Amino acid sequence: MSAPAPAPRFRGIVSGALLLVASGLFGYFGTLPVPLGAGLALGLTGAALALRAQARARLRAIAPVPALAALLVAALASPLGLLPELLAGMAGLAFLAWLADDPTRPAGGLGRARMTLLLPALALGIAWASALLLPSRAAPIGVAGGLLAGALVALAILIARPGAFDREEATI
Repeated sequence: MSAPAPAPRFRGIVSGALLLVASGLFGYFGTLPVPLGAGLALGLTGAALALRAQARARLRAIAPVPALAALLVAALASPLGLLPELLAGMAGLAFLAWLADDPTRPAGGLGRARMTLLLPALALGIAWASALLLPSRAAPIGVAGGLLAGALVALAILIARPGAFDREEATI
């Protein structure tokens, strides 16, 4: 019996690049000056990517902290509006995808998390569609009913097939 091969150090480049771009854009459209907002978001996210590439397990374990700090700073400096809110949701989805693509876990984490990421993506779509379709003062019953029906369908799928959203085996 041979020992398991060590995880490649640079697995997860796509999810890391996606997180870097999403957090940089989120920081860019904030209320902080552009070099400070985007630079801080890119610097903290870059630090998280560098920590994840380390060989020591302790450094890899704290890798999400700088990425969360980047998203927190960008969120605190973000104005209210359609584009910043969309970028916030996309950055959150990119962060979840990056977490799912952990190099210390078996390969294919992003594929296994596909159905799990579908729920936050659906929530982001519903929130953004409601921001675009619903007037700011009064919500028509038809649009609100359609959004509610979509949420109920997503909930019914989740309840009917819970195994489809949790495909990883439990480790004891």
